[in-house]
Amino acid sequence: MGTLITIGIGIIIIYFGYLIRVKKMLSLIIGYDDNTFYGDKDKYAKRMGLTTIILGLIVITIPFIILLFDEAVIQVFKIMIGVYVFIMIGIANYWRIRF
Repeated sequence: MGTLITIGIGIIIIYFGYLIRVKKMLSLIIGYDDNTFYGDKDKYAKRMGLTTIILGLIVITIPFIILLFDEAVIQVFKIMIGVYVFIMIGIANYWRIRF
């Protein structure tokens, strides 16, 4: 049951990445505001959408990797997802600083 839930969450994350990247729904990004955004919105949508889709793919692969390599891999995935979320925060905040 947990495997199906994890795969479902991964699919939802990929769908949000699609909405951000293709449909340019930047309002889905937490903290996004048209008034304080200084960069190119198309580049921002493409990069944030792509990073969100990659995160969704990582989440989908977690149950399969755990089935193959047992429970010891969970700590590695926790670290990977933590680092990846940190990278996403960096990408999201890059355009908020005016140089």
